[in-house]
Amino acid sequence: MSAIDWFILGVILVGILIWIISGRVFYMLIYFALFSLGSFIYRLSNDHSFSNALSSLGLVDIFILVIALVLLIDKLKDNKN
Repeated sequence: MSAIDWFILGVILVGILIWIISGRVFYMLIYFALFSLGSFIYRLSNDHSFSNALSSLGLVDIFILVIALVLLIDKLKDNKN
């Protein structure tokens, strides 16, 4: 396995560890959403075009970002009431 493969495996394991320790799926989704957003920003900062960086995000990353955003908005609405 290459260094990138080990890094991605480590990120996944940390996300699962956050889920196990906190007992909430919400925190795990936020963690993976921030990782996906960070990889998108990293690609933009390394002279990738916006469309290339967006296309390399993948459907799973977009799905995670949408779910995390919806859960975050719902949680903020519950805190205001």
